[in-house]
Amino acid sequence: MINISTNMIISFRGVYMEKIIGTFVRIYVKENQRCEAFGKKPLNKVIAEMALKMDITDFVEYKVFEGYIFDKKLHTLAREVIDHELPIIIEFFTTDEKAQKFLEEMAPYLKNTVVLVFRDTEGYFFR
Repeated sequence: MINISTNMIISFRGVYMEKIIGTFVRIYVKENQRCEAFGKKPLNKVIAEMALKMDITDFVEYKVFEGYIFDKKLHTLAREVIDHELPIIIEFFTTDEKAQKFLEEMAPYLKNTVVLVFRDTEGYFFR
């Protein structure tokens, strides 16, 4: 549960809508990036494990079909079967404190990545 700011609102037809305000983080990595400090484990797996360890619960990872990071060379699913350079997008939503701690812990390992941080982001859980 996000503890920054929540309001319980009863929506129409008995559906509960919980307003939440927190920090949304989006990280772009290449699927072939490895983390030397973690035994050459894929960086996206290191990020996922660190988020889980830090009790960040709203976490998702997308593998894209086409795109580029830094090199401005378009990578597509059809061409990357061998090279594995497609971008992976990792997103999570949590408290500002957890996001800040996560970024401080992961900063040494995030070389050649893009990290976007959106503070005071409003969202809703429907129950």
